[in-house]
Amino acid sequence: MRLFVALALPAAVREALAATQARLQRDAHPVRWSDTSKLHLTLQFLGEADAAVVAPLLAGLARLEVAPLRLTLSGLGAFPGLQQPRVIWVGVAGDIDALGRLQAAVVELTKPLGFAVESRAFAPHLTLGRVRPEARPAQLRALAATLRATEPPPPLSWQAGRPILYQSTLTPHGPSYTALGPVTSDG
Repeated sequence: MRLFVALALPAAVREALAATQARLQRDAHPVRWSDTSKLHLTLQFLGEADAAVVAPLLAGLARLEVAPLRLTLSGLGAFPGLQQPRVIWVGVAGDIDALGRLQAAVVELTKPLGFAVESRAFAPHLTLGRVRPEARPAQLRALAATLRATEPPPPLSWQAGRPILYQSTLTPHGPSYTALGPVTSDG
Protein backbone atom coordinates (compact mmCIF):
# COMPACT_ATOMS: atom_id res chain seq x y z
CA MET A 1 0.00 0.00 0.00
CA ARG A 2 1.11 3.55 -0.78
CA LEU A 3 1.07 5.84 2.28
CA PHE A 4 1.62 9.45 3.30
CA VAL A 5 1.03 11.64 6.36
CA ALA A 6 -0.70 14.97 5.85
CA LEU A 7 -2.88 17.68 7.34
CA ALA A 8 -6.42 17.94 6.00
CA LEU A 9 -7.65 21.27 4.64
CA PRO A 10 -11.00 22.84 5.44
CA ALA A 11 -13.52 23.23 2.62
CA ALA A 12 -13.08 27.04 2.47
CA VAL A 13 -9.34 26.64 1.82
CA ARG A 14 -9.92 24.02 -0.88
CA GLU A 15 -12.48 26.36 -2.52
CA ALA A 16 -9.99 29.27 -2.56
CA LEU A 17 -7.39 26.97 -4.12
CA ALA A 18 -9.91 25.79 -6.72
CA ALA A 19 -10.66 29.42 -7.68
CA THR A 20 -6.93 30.13 -8.15
CA GLN A 21 -6.51 26.95 -10.16
CA ALA A 22 -9.46 27.93 -12.39
CA ARG A 23 -7.77 31.29 -13.13
CA LEU A 24 -4.60 29.44 -14.14
CA GLN A 25 -6.54 27.01 -16.34
CA ARG A 26 -7.99 29.80 -18.52
CA ASP A 27 -4.89 29.51 -20.69
CA ALA A 28 -4.12 26.10 -22.13
CA HIS A 29 -0.98 24.88 -20.39
CA PRO A 30 0.58 21.40 -20.41
CA VAL A 31 -0.29 20.79 -16.75
CA ARG A 32 -1.88 17.85 -14.99
CA TRP A 33 -4.08 19.73 -12.52
CA SER A 34 -4.69 18.43 -8.99
CA ASP A 35 -8.20 17.59 -7.89
CA THR A 36 -8.70 20.42 -5.40
CA SER A 37 -11.29 18.40 -3.46
CA LYS A 38 -8.42 16.08 -2.48
CA LEU A 39 -5.75 18.68 -1.64
CA HIS A 40 -3.87 18.31 1.64
CA LEU A 41 -0.65 19.55 3.23
CA THR A 42 1.82 16.67 3.02
CA LEU A 43 4.11 16.24 6.02
CA GLN A 44 5.83 13.07 4.79
CA PHE A 45 5.37 10.87 1.75
CA LEU A 46 6.07 7.31 2.88
CA GLY A 47 5.65 5.44 -0.40
CA GLU A 48 4.98 1.73 -0.73
CA ALA A 49 4.69 -0.03 2.60
CA ASP A 50 3.46 -3.27 4.09
CA ALA A 51 0.04 -3.15 5.77
CA ALA A 52 1.73 -4.24 9.01
CA VAL A 53 3.13 -0.70 9.53
CA VAL A 54 -0.32 0.93 9.63
CA ALA A 55 -1.04 0.12 13.29
CA PRO A 56 2.35 1.36 14.57
CA LEU A 57 2.05 4.49 12.41
CA LEU A 58 -1.41 5.27 13.75
CA ALA A 59 -0.25 4.64 17.33
CA GLY A 60 2.73 6.95 16.82
CA LEU A 61 0.59 9.70 15.29
CA ALA A 62 -1.87 9.43 18.19
CA ARG A 63 1.00 9.96 20.68
CA LEU A 64 2.32 13.09 18.93
CA GLU A 65 1.94 16.30 20.86
CA VAL A 66 0.38 18.68 18.36
CA ALA A 67 0.45 22.37 19.19
CA PRO A 68 -2.38 24.46 17.76
CA LEU A 69 -1.25 25.63 14.31
CA ARG A 70 -2.68 28.67 12.57
CA LEU A 71 -1.80 28.47 8.86
CA THR A 72 -2.47 30.92 6.03
CA LEU A 73 -2.46 30.66 2.24
CA SER A 74 0.50 32.68 0.99
CA GLY A 75 1.55 33.31 -2.58
CA LEU A 76 1.69 31.37 -5.82
CA GLY A 77 4.78 29.88 -7.39
CA ALA A 78 6.52 26.91 -8.96
CA PHE A 79 9.26 24.43 -8.13
CA PRO A 80 12.09 24.55 -8.91
CA GLY A 81 11.32 28.13 -10.00
CA LEU A 82 9.46 30.19 -12.58
CA GLN A 83 12.28 29.73 -15.12
CA GLN A 84 11.61 25.95 -15.24
CA PRO A 85 8.19 25.40 -13.63
CA ARG A 86 7.50 21.75 -12.85
CA VAL A 87 5.22 21.90 -9.80
CA ILE A 88 2.70 24.72 -9.39
CA TRP A 89 1.99 25.55 -5.78
CA VAL A 90 0.35 27.87 -3.29
CA GLY A 91 2.52 28.65 -0.29
CA VAL A 92 1.70 28.28 3.38
CA ALA A 93 2.54 30.85 6.04
CA GLY A 94 1.61 31.33 9.69
CA ASP A 95 2.94 29.09 12.44
CA ILE A 96 5.68 27.74 10.15
CA ASP A 97 8.19 27.03 12.93
CA ALA A 98 5.63 24.89 14.78
CA LEU A 99 4.65 23.24 11.49
CA GLY A 100 8.32 22.41 10.86
CA ARG A 101 8.60 20.87 14.33
CA LEU A 102 5.47 18.79 13.68
CA GLN A 103 6.84 17.60 10.34
CA ALA A 104 10.16 16.70 12.00
CA ALA A 105 8.29 14.76 14.72
CA VAL A 106 6.42 12.80 12.02
CA VAL A 107 9.72 11.95 10.32
CA GLU A 108 11.24 10.85 13.65
CA LEU A 109 8.34 8.49 14.39
CA THR A 110 8.52 6.92 10.91
CA LYS A 111 12.30 6.32 10.90
CA PRO A 112 12.22 3.28 13.24
CA LEU A 113 9.62 1.74 10.91
CA GLY A 114 12.11 1.85 8.04
CA PHE A 115 10.89 4.92 6.14
CA ALA A 116 13.50 7.04 4.41
CA VAL A 117 14.12 10.65 5.34
CA GLU A 118 13.68 13.13 2.48
CA SER A 119 16.97 14.76 1.52
CA ARG A 120 15.28 18.09 0.65
CA ALA A 121 14.30 20.53 3.37
CA PHE A 122 10.59 20.65 4.22
CA ALA A 123 8.91 23.37 2.12
CA PRO A 124 5.22 23.56 3.08
CA HIS A 125 3.05 24.06 0.01
CA LEU A 126 -0.17 22.95 -1.63
CA THR A 127 0.27 21.47 -5.11
CA LEU A 128 -2.16 22.84 -7.71
CA GLY A 129 -0.62 20.94 -10.63
CA ARG A 130 2.37 19.29 -12.21
CA VAL A 131 3.79 20.24 -15.59
CA ARG A 132 3.62 17.41 -18.10
CA PRO A 133 7.04 15.98 -19.08
CA GLU A 134 6.48 16.70 -22.79
CA ALA A 135 6.12 20.48 -22.21
CA ARG A 136 8.21 22.49 -24.65
CA PRO A 137 10.34 25.52 -23.63
CA ALA A 138 7.87 28.00 -25.19
CA GLN A 139 5.04 26.40 -23.20
CA LEU A 140 7.06 26.68 -19.99
CA ARG A 141 7.70 30.38 -20.68
CA ALA A 142 3.97 30.94 -21.29
CA LEU A 143 3.11 29.13 -18.06
CA ALA A 144 5.64 31.23 -16.13
CA ALA A 145 4.07 34.40 -17.57
CA THR A 146 0.61 33.20 -16.52
CA LEU A 147 1.87 32.45 -13.01
CA ARG A 148 3.39 35.94 -12.73
CA ALA A 149 0.14 37.55 -13.94
CA THR A 150 -2.27 35.46 -11.84
CA GLU A 151 -3.45 36.78 -8.52
CA PRO A 152 -2.70 34.33 -5.71
CA PRO A 153 -5.49 33.14 -3.45
CA PRO A 154 -6.51 35.47 -0.63
CA PRO A 155 -4.52 35.02 2.61
CA LEU A 156 -7.16 32.71 4.08
CA SER A 157 -6.27 31.34 7.52
CA TRP A 158 -7.28 28.12 9.22
CA GLN A 159 -6.56 26.08 12.32
CA ALA A 160 -4.74 22.87 11.33
CA GLY A 161 -5.83 19.58 12.85
CA ARG A 162 -3.87 16.48 13.75
CA PRO A 163 -1.75 14.66 11.15
CA ILE A 164 -3.63 11.95 9.28
CA LEU A 165 -2.26 8.76 7.75
CA TYR A 166 -3.57 8.39 4.19
CA GLN A 167 -3.50 5.55 1.72
CA SER A 168 -3.05 6.64 -1.89
CA THR A 169 -4.37 4.41 -4.66
CA LEU A 170 -3.27 5.30 -8.17
CA THR A 171 -6.04 5.06 -10.78
CA PRO A 172 -6.30 6.06 -14.47
CA HIS A 173 -8.29 9.11 -13.30
CA GLY A 174 -5.70 10.21 -10.75
CA PRO A 175 -4.96 9.22 -7.18
CA SER A 176 -7.65 8.29 -4.71
CA TYR A 177 -6.97 9.01 -1.02
CA THR A 178 -8.37 7.16 1.97
CA ALA A 179 -7.85 8.49 5.49
CA LEU A 180 -6.74 5.56 7.64
CA GLY A 181 -6.89 7.64 10.80
CA PRO A 182 -7.50 9.68 12.68
CA VAL A 183 -10.46 10.93 10.64
CA THR A 184 -11.52 14.55 11.00
CA SER A 185 -14.99 15.97 10.44
CA ASP A 186 -13.79 18.40 7.74
CA GLY A 187 -11.05 16.38 6.06
